[in-house]
Amino acid sequence: MNGRDVARRVLTIKRMKSVIKIGFFVLTLALTSCSKHDVLGVFMTFDESPDERFAQSMTYNNQHGYDVITGMPNTYRLYAMSDVHVDGSTHNLDGYVADYLSDTTAAPFSLCLGDLIYGNNGFGKFCEHVKPVTDAGRKIYYTVGNHDLYFGQWDKYYNCFGASSYWFEVQTVGGFKDLFIALDSGNGTLGLDQRDWLEDLLESKHNQGYRHIIVFTHTHFFRTNNVNGTTSSFCMEETYDLADLFDRYDVSFVFQGHSHHKDYRLFKGVGYLRLGALKEGSDDACYVKLNIGNFIDYQFIKIF
Repeated sequence: MNGRDVARRVLTIKRMKSVIKIGFFVLTLALTSCSKHDVLGVFMTFDESPDERFAQSMTYNNQHGYDVITGMPNTYRLYAMSDVHVDGSTHNLDGYVADYLSDTTAAPFSLCLGDLIYGNNGFGKFCEHVKPVTDAGRKIYYTVGNHDLYFGQWDKYYNCFGASSYWFEVQTVGGFKDLFIALDSGNGTLGLDQRDWLEDLLESKHNQGYRHIIVFTHTHFFRTNNVNGTTSSFCMEETYDLADLFDRYDVSFVFQGHSHHKDYRLFKGVGYLRLGALKEGSDDACYVKLNIGNFIDYQFIKIF
């Protein structure tokens, strides 16, 4: 079974499971605040499909191109956050921004792995509180999380942040090159077209002398408990397929979020780092600092 067959089967399985779950949980709709929880959206996508979002991302990329960041030191410090879930207070997000901007050794770009907001209409507030980053001449690279899609908010996300599937390249003063690939896993699957694009991209870049190929996305690949058991998680078939793909093309690291639980595991020679949540009220709210050099090491930084 090839990768596209796996992706097609995954979509069929997800639709069948979603119909069953919707029937079982429909009573919850009457008991839940509609401004906070998109109950039906948890189980089934009623707006754009992963393939439709991917098509829009490719349109955006064709219009804006792909970034190449030059002049970086051979070892550079990278900041990354995930699962911010902006709703009321922004203490944790403001703390992250302050830490990042005060670090004069930090790279001029950072990563955000999705779930920027919690409920409905939160992107404006999020953007207001990360504006100091762009004002300082630095950039955040985003990819979309499941909460960013609830209430049909993909168009709002797209208007604020652009593509959710893309790549960019980092070039160092010593001649090293690192490739970063953002994947849209907001529905717990890449879909058919993004899966094909990913393999074609890895095939085309594989022999171009990259020191590291780093993938970042929202949904984590390995479930170690029942957290997020019903919301946008990869099916086992797709996890196996993508893990094989990452191994075959020498991906160094995969950065993920979604479960709000920190985790690291090495599988088939690829490091899978799951970030904790920056979410307000989390007992272990944190972000990650990584040193990207000949080796990659990381440190979880707790927000106080």
